[in-house]
Amino acid sequence: AGGDTASALAAGCPVIVKAHSAHPGTSELVGRAVQKAVARCELPEGVFSLLYGSGREVGQALVSDPRIKAVGFTGSRSGGTALMQTAQARPEPIPVYAEMSSINPVFLLPEALKARGRELGEAFIGSLTMGAGQFCTNPGLVIAVKGEALDGFVEAAAETIRSASAQTMLTPGIHDAYTQGVKTLADSQSAREVARGPAGDGPNQCQAGLFVADAQDFLKDDALQAEVFGSTSLVVQ
Repeated sequence: AGGDTASALAAGCPVIVKAHSAHPGTSELVGRAVQKAVARCELPEGVFSLLYGSGREVGQALVSDPRIKAVGFTGSRSGGTALMQTAQARPEPIPVYAEMSSINPVFLLPEALKARGRELGEAFIGSLTMGAGQFCTNPGLVIAVKGEALDGFVEAAAETIRSASAQTMLTPGIHDAYTQGVKTLADSQSAREVARGPAGDGPNQCQAGLFVADAQDFLKDDALQAEVFGSTSLVVQ
């Protein structure tokens, strides 16, 4: 229950939240907090509801219900796309505000690289590894002109990432998807691994990574254009 919930309540609309099965306890704590706030503000008890259910059945049923007039979603591309299709197929289509899978491309301009390429490389890894790369602002793709200035950026980023400690990801499923995404990059003939961070010794540990690819290879290889949700980025030159 975040900005979407607050915006809807401020507009006078009741809200139904579908809890994520990966963190049912946290969802309950948040739900109870909202429930107390509703009572304190003397709003109707049904203005906020929290539902549980694994898979997509509950979400799809909610989106197809004619009493639902708008949808907010944060998650995977496949999940968000499925909800959008359901919303569009209704006799009365409704808007879906979806925040889903983005590689957040970063463009490094030549003069900035020339002036402070190594400094940018070090700072970039801080953004890449923040929260094990699970923020929606995670910079999964870097685009820059090939040359000595970019080489300095990559070298500094590689040095920094080698000392970036592994971090625990939110769920086993997210970690499995991340591991598979990194493996796809590592197995690709079009991408070159530049550096990896230290491996973790606990469950669901995210080992950071940095890869480089030529622009022509990137444009031809769909696998390189897919999101790797976590602390790994691809530099395209």
